[in-house]
Amino acid sequence: MTTQDADQNTEQDIEIENAARDRHQLRTLAVAITSLSVVLLSVVVTIIYVIPLNRIWFLSFPVGFYLLAQGLILFAVFVTFWYVRAQERIDLTRSMNEEIT
Repeated sequence: MTTQDADQNTEQDIEIENAARDRHQLRTLAVAITSLSVVLLSVVVTIIYVIPLNRIWFLSFPVGFYLLAQGLILFAVFVTFWYVRAQERIDLTRSMNEEIT
């Protein structure tokens, strides 16, 4: 094997590694944008419908108030746990696809 062949092989390896890194970054970005969008959309929807929701009572509190005070926080925590789980799956897939040299 000549030096030129070795250089071509390392260039190909670098290109493959860059493509894998780019896919990993895009998946990570997509999961982050999705989770943030879901939380922000739920906040906006709750704020928009707070007055009709306040006509309904839950545990002696208006539902709109209860959702803004407690429900959205719990929902944000749930989405955070989902994000961590999805990110771990993405990272595991990337680590399983890497070659051990």
